[in-house]
Amino acid sequence: MREKTYTDNPLLIQDGSQLFSDQRAWFGDDPVLPGQGQVNTVSMPNKETMVPPEIAGNIGDANASPRVPSPPNVPSREDSMAFAWDPSSKKIRQTQQISISEKHPFLLRHKHQFDMGESAWASIQEFLKPRIPNSGDFILPSLAVANAFLGLFFEEFYEQSPVLHLPTLNVDKLPPPLIVAMIVIGATYSHIRQSRRFSILVLGRARQNLQQSLEADKTLTRDVHILYAYALLVYAGLWCGNKGAYETAEASRGALVTYVRRLPPLKPRSLGRNGKVTEDQWEGWIDLEFKYRLRWYVFMIDTQFPAILNLRGMMSLAEVCRWECPSDEQHWAASNAKRWADLVNATPNPSVILFATAYQALSMPDGGIRSTSPSSLSSIAFSRWTLLLVLSSLGSQAYDWSHDWSMNPADASETIFNTSSQIRYLGGSEGSSRMERLKTRQKILESVDTWYHRCSAYRGTEGASGPDSYFLRASRILHGLVDIHLHTSISHIQDALGKGGDHAVQEGLSRLQSFFANGYASHVQTAVKPPPESLHAFANATENCVSIMGDQGLRAAAPYSIFAVFLGHVFLWAVIKTSPDTMKAPVRHCLRDVAPGVKSELKEALDFALSTHSDGAGNGDGGRLVLMHAAQSLVRLGTWGAALNLARLLQLRAEM
Repeated sequence: MREKTYTDNPLLIQDGSQLFSDQRAWFGDDPVLPGQGQVNTVSMPNKETMVPPEIAGNIGDANASPRVPSPPNVPSREDSMAFAWDPSSKKIRQTQQISISEKHPFLLRHKHQFDMGESAWASIQEFLKPRIPNSGDFILPSLAVANAFLGLFFEEFYEQSPVLHLPTLNVDKLPPPLIVAMIVIGATYSHIRQSRRFSILVLGRARQNLQQSLEADKTLTRDVHILYAYALLVYAGLWCGNKGAYETAEASRGALVTYVRRLPPLKPRSLGRNGKVTEDQWEGWIDLEFKYRLRWYVFMIDTQFPAILNLRGMMSLAEVCRWECPSDEQHWAASNAKRWADLVNATPNPSVILFATAYQALSMPDGGIRSTSPSSLSSIAFSRWTLLLVLSSLGSQAYDWSHDWSMNPADASETIFNTSSQIRYLGGSEGSSRMERLKTRQKILESVDTWYHRCSAYRGTEGASGPDSYFLRASRILHGLVDIHLHTSISHIQDALGKGGDHAVQEGLSRLQSFFANGYASHVQTAVKPPPESLHAFANATENCVSIMGDQGLRAAAPYSIFAVFLGHVFLWAVIKTSPDTMKAPVRHCLRDVAPGVKSELKEALDFALSTHSDGAGNGDGGRLVLMHAAQSLVRLGTWGAALNLARLLQLRAEM
């Protein structure tokens, strides 16, 4: 039985747009296979006559169809707040089995390299049996479909989580929780009807049962394959789009980090250079490399919290500085001991590098390796994953600085929010404290700039593939996210969107207006035009969004792409909504220099919004149009359900 077609979804901006096909594919109504979906554009009318388009099915419209529930969640009043969840809300249900014909293209294109056998499938069914009351029900598919989901994990997701050693992998020997976690993620990429609900429900059951297993047998907390399963379940919970799963995953992050911290110390890896390498030596290296990669994958998930979610990370630079960096991907992908030895011996410099060394070499302007030039740095075997990990550490520092700066009452930009007694209390210490924080910011900016230039030899993705390609694309996007943290307050952006309640919206907008008009850190008092720092931030946010939406590889670099598009658009919306008409002219002039040779819907929408006069209170239609474009862009990203939740949030905000 075929599911209904969700053609009335309110996220579709224009009834006649080509985005309908994209949206139906996201909901699973069209059998779009991974990599085959097309990102169509909706032509913009002439801006002189253009009016903000209406959303189909607005709440309160008597003639509109009711909102169709999105697969990740049952609709609720929390939809207007990012990741907010009511525990008493209804759970999603899977009402139909995932049934696919043997001749379906999804199964025909499946590669059987990592298929599991009947015995492993039986163990999974046993593991997934409900152990607690009111556990969400789901319907397991056939073994053939489960293997196809498993194959998609390796085909679509492995590149961002290259922890398992594929040349020696035997799926049947993996513990059931790990295979289930991979099936959950693979199903997310399938775009098959019912697969998203199935994925979320199996995720919940797997997490519940794994937690019970850990409570019953504490030795499992030192089993690296079990911890990898735990990490994948946390990742899937964060980004699947189900708000209950997100909340549980956020809480589970602490346990995951704790378990990884308690793992036994690892001995240094031996490369076996210039000597005969035995099979045992190679297998010993594989075992150590796997354990290091597991640690780094957990660290990478942890650093996504400050960079993406505006929450502090748990793991510090100090506790990972003595870890050995991940090896180069070509070493990890070597199919046998001889091939591995040949690659190692061909490397001009040792590929075993401590993270502290990599961090100093890649981010310290005059420290670390003082006499090393960018050209000679390229000969050091920094893996592409290491590049991302170093930038992630800088992103955590940018987050810490931004929070300290935006909340500290000694900040000059906060003066308009302080009482006279508070200002007197600050006394003469205000200036020196502010200067120290500005010096800290400048050091972070210099480190990020150093990282950018020293990684130039690695930046091209033309010759990169698999994990190397993903880490380069993710680094490019993360660089833009770090820039946002250093040029505006994410906390105040969240307030402007309603996270702190209706009463905090105007305060958040007022602070964002002050930051943009005066400069987030420079505080150049002007009533004519924003300082160069603010225009730089506006131009960068625009260019980053345009680049991501115009590049299929960047769009696929989730979760970084999702939140770069979200935060970038919201920052642009805040600028337009809070800027008086006199301030919009220089911003519009700045927009003309952004990607001048690229035709972009976003640039057209911004140009229209900046040419629209407000009513004196920032209530023109221009800002609403930017939010609508953001929602449309996020729907197009759609593989991970978090994108649709954020799109729904912005659509609701645009209606207010």
